[in-house]
Amino acid sequence: MKQFCICALLCCTCAVLFLSYHAPLLTAYAEFFTVHTATKGADALVVLSGIIETRVPRAIALYKEGYAPRILMTEERPFNALTAQLPCSGRDRAEALMRLLHADCELTHVPSQKGGATSTFDEAWDLKDWARKNSYKRIIVVTDDFHTRRALYAFTKVFNGTGIAVEAAGAANELFSESTWWKCDRGISAYILEGIKYGVYRATSHNIPIIKNF
Repeated sequence: MKQFCICALLCCTCAVLFLSYHAPLLTAYAEFFTVHTATKGADALVVLSGIIETRVPRAIALYKEGYAPRILMTEERPFNALTAQLPCSGRDRAEALMRLLHADCELTHVPSQKGGATSTFDEAWDLKDWARKNSYKRIIVVTDDFHTRRALYAFTKVFNGTGIAVEAAGAANELFSESTWWKCDRGISAYILEGIKYGVYRATSHNIPIIKNF
């Protein structure tokens, strides 16, 4: 009985502390996943497929600021054969954003080695081949803030030994940030899954066979 009371007291104390300090704790958790290392003078800005609406504008802004002379985009695998035929693919939306934001450069699409990337590791392997063929010395990976640490880790792991440097630049969004993510369903989904995915990426440099998309 005494042990039960002690455990209950500890649980209550932890609950009170969390409720009192949840905002800084959850913010610190989210900030761990954000990494900004981009510097001017890279060979290319690489937009990772996914949330095009945030990543492409960020890449265009960096291009206009002189971070790199070209913008690349990875190729994502379509969800199914039907959607692949629709004129609303990630490529179409990206090119529309380029026109909307008056980007004075072309968007170069990096071909996939396996019919479309299904993970950040796939994108890194695709870019490794492309960067070697084009004699790049440094690239900047452009993705969402919450995805920057994992993306940088994946690319650094895959590019190890190539002599090609990899940096990361994050894009913010209008729905949630590091200090508000737990108040939004998309923010909760992004940051909770990111913690799981980052742990998986620490253990490998390829897709896990039993997980087809992660």
